Amino acid sequence: MHGGVAEWVLDQYEPDFYAGLAKKGTVTEPLAMPTKVYGRVVRGGSWEEDPAHARSAAREFSIPDWKMQDPQIPQSIWYLTDAKHVGFRVVRPLRVADQAERDRLNLEPLPKDLIKE
Repeated sequence: MHGGVAEWVLDQYEPDFYAGLAKKGTVTEPLAMPTKVYGRVVRGGSWEEDPAHARSAAREFSIPDWKMQDPQIPQSIWYLTDAKHVGFRVVRPLRVADQAERDRLNLEPLPKDLIKE
């Protein structure tokens, strides 16, 4: 998992965000809600980083240069952005959360076909 690509996460990058949380005591769901396009967090390091940064706690922030596009006209079918070191992971729960857990986590209601009567 480490050293592949850095993983997009939902947070807005704020340099002192975790220091501010430490003053609040125990925080169960730390999230810096995004308010801007840039300065979004990627975690985990990548193949492009030094080994010391290829760890889950490593984080950096997005910049406009990551969206630079292939200048070829016509564009190559193999075209990528300039952020080849960033990706995402698809995660699936092991089990379907019941309605009480969905309410607690602020998830969408269970689909009708999954409700057991």
